[in-house]
Order: sequence, then structure tokens, then C-alpha cells
Amino acid sequence: MKKVFVLLVFLFISSFGIAQTEVPETTEEITVAQEKEMQQVKENVEKAKAEAKKEKKAAAAKKKEEAAKKKEEKLQKQIDSKAKSISKEEKKVEKLKGQLEKGKLKGTLSPVDIQKIEDKVAKSQMKIMKEQEKLKKLNRKL
Repeated sequence: MKKVFVLLVFLFISSFGIAQTEVPETTEEITVAQEKEMQQVKENVEKAKAEAKKEKKAAAAKKKEEAAKKKEEKLQKQIDSKAKSISKEEKKVEKLKGQLEKGKLKGTLSPVDIQKIEDKVAKSQMKIMKEQEKLKKLNRKL
């Protein structure tokens, strides 16, 4: 047991002795080559940071451009929708006016029916006017 203990103590002490002989040089003893190497590493890091910053700015600009394009496409889609809605209402008005004229000529429409059709026509014309105002606003945004 004593031999094992002495052996372990000896190994332990010798490992410290080996570890102390392999101590790296202190900061005071840095050579010129190491300083140049450290400077070069710093420059490379700075270049990499600058490049990353440029890429980030480019990505942000691209994202902003895509957002503007998407917004413009959405606006154009709304304009097309409003124009289609106006056209649809105008066709509806023409159809109602045609029914009114046809009914008046034949004499099949009662005064109440005539009033109802005229109210529908007026309501559709108001809707057309509102849609046209909205369309003008959308065109101004575009």
C-alpha cells in the first residue's frame, strides 16, 4: 500500500514538473511575427464585419423593394376590382332601365313597380358614384 501511495505521489509530482516546463511564453515575450499575425487576424475580422454589414444592407434594401412591389401589385388588384365592380353596376342599371322602358311600353308595370325599379336604379347609380370616388383615390395612391 505504501508503495502504491509513493508511486502515485511520484507520478503526481512529475506531472506537475512536466506541465511547468511546457508553459507558453508570456505576453511580454510576444515576437514581432506573432504581432503581425494578430494584426492580420484583426484586419480579416474587420473586413468580414464590413462585408457582413454590406450584405445586411443589401438584403434590407431588397426586402424593402419587394415590399413596395407587393404593395403596388395589391393596389393594382384593388383598382381592377373597383373597375370591374363599376362595370357590373353600370350593366345592372342598364338592365333595370331596359326593364322599366319595356314595362312602360307594354303597360304591365304598376306605379309601385315603377317606383321600385326607379329606386333600384338610383341606388345603383349612387353605388357607382361611390365606387368611382374610391377608384380615384386608389389611382392617386398608385
